[in-house]
Amino acid sequence: MNRIFSFFLICVLCVSLVSCASVPFAKSGPKLIDGKPEWYFNPSKDGKIGGVGVSGIHKDGKTGQKQLAVERALAEIARQMGVKVESYSSLQSQTAGGSSSVSGQSHSFFTVDGKSVNARIEQMWENKYSGELFIWMVAQ
Repeated sequence: MNRIFSFFLICVLCVSLVSCASVPFAKSGPKLIDGKPEWYFNPSKDGKIGGVGVSGIHKDGKTGQKQLAVERALAEIARQMGVKVESYSSLQSQTAGGSSSVSGQSHSFFTVDGKSVNARIEQMWENKYSGELFIWMVAQ
């Protein structure tokens, strides 16, 4: 009886392993090309001007890193529009129990030579090896 039970248990385990191995892992994050997100090379979307801001590790932590990357993305959009940007970002960071979180608005409002322009964050990606933060924004 023990042999039959052991044989049955081994068969169940083998079937479980085979069925788990056939399930593909879910892809997380953007498709990478040469270690960068694909939108880094073509930030415009659906005929709208886009920009990518990149920031390395920042002295003000994740909040400063995100703010700098947003400013750089907005500056890139402005360069494509042939204007100068003055921007405002609202970001907050919290640290509790050894973990930190960064929150902010997904839309940034800024003025360009007296005109109002809206841009929103399409996607953010962090390079886990270098610590660089990539932010992709598209003008509205």
